[in-house]
Amino acid sequence: MKTPSRFIQVLLCAILILITQIAQASEATLAGFAFAGDYKTAPARFPYSFKTFEKFKTNHTSLSALVTQRTAAIANPNIELLPAGSLVNLKNSDQALMIVLVLTDEVVSTENYGAYYKTFVNLRGNLLIFDYKAQAVIRTYPLSTVIFDATPDAPSDSRIQSFVENLLTTQNDQGLISLFSKRLATAELPKEGTKSLQVKKVEVSPEALAQFPEQLRKDPKAASTMVADAFASILSARVGVPLLPNSIGAVGGVMMMRLENGDDYKLKVAEGDYLFDIKINGFIKKKTDETNVGVAYVYGVYSNLHFYEPALSTDFINSDLKNGESSVVPASQVSSDDFPGYKDAINGLYLKFSNFFAEGAQTDQKWLSAAASAKDIKSQINSARDILRKCK
Repeated sequence: MKTPSRFIQVLLCAILILITQIAQASEATLAGFAFAGDYKTAPARFPYSFKTFEKFKTNHTSLSALVTQRTAAIANPNIELLPAGSLVNLKNSDQALMIVLVLTDEVVSTENYGAYYKTFVNLRGNLLIFDYKAQAVIRTYPLSTVIFDATPDAPSDSRIQSFVENLLTTQNDQGLISLFSKRLATAELPKEGTKSLQVKKVEVSPEALAQFPEQLRKDPKAASTMVADAFASILSARVGVPLLPNSIGAVGGVMMMRLENGDDYKLKVAEGDYLFDIKINGFIKKKTDETNVGVAYVYGVYSNLHFYEPALSTDFINSDLKNGESSVVPASQVSSDDFPGYKDAINGLYLKFSNFFAEGAQTDQKWLSAAASAKDIKSQINSARDILRKCK
């Protein structure tokens, strides 16, 4: 028998690679937009987002249609996206995957600070992949976007409505739908043996809570949820790891949601193999410079991060962490709200921390040495890096 020529060998290898790549791409139906939790209470829980939702329907379109439009050009080698409205195949595979943008929280707070009114708006959601057949969550990538605004008069309801609509629909990286589209381009399905991550618990001390916007001060659980989502969204975006839901209406291991087409779901949510506990212990504000132009401050946060495996009672990271971010308040601004500065300090902490696990990211070793209370923080980081790789 003659040995195949080099050309035929190369051709066969190319065909095998192509077949393998095709086999690895799993079909998933794009299900559009959904509200987390009981749909009956959505107008109360998401008052401005729900009005935007209704406005789009009145204009003979929908937020789901906008999601489909923004994702039309996405080519993800891991997932073959089926058009919205495609029938789910329940016979020819073990799974019937669906992907949806789930809005999990809307926070709007306006407070008076002397001559100014400060408005804080935060929308949070998830890129959620679930199995229609098993009615179970397969994978989630957290998303979060924030806007701060200052006006001499109290903002009208229509102005706040425009903020929320903009945060939902704008085409830059601040828009939730655009963030969803960008994340979908690199989303992956879990491989056999892949471990899962989850933010399990967040504590905000009374001293730290006093610096949060009024709406969050009234609801400490909502403040904790916002911190959890901020950490999860930054870690997921920088490192490329998914995290199981920590705040999308999961009660007793079950979460509820309704798609825009009216379909209701109760999805099973497992506990993560590896968990994060986070504490916000306090904030600090320090003036560093003053000129005719403005006053420079450093806003700092004191925190604690615990990353562990509950099944074996194994700690990977357990350390206090602190971070400061600079901010300049214009001289013309008679009074200012400090929370945007503290929020920057929190986000900066999570970003610098996440960079130690992101491939090719620049890391600040001096910051780590000064920020962490644990003397062996570098070895803790190395141990955690190995664990996070198992969760992609």
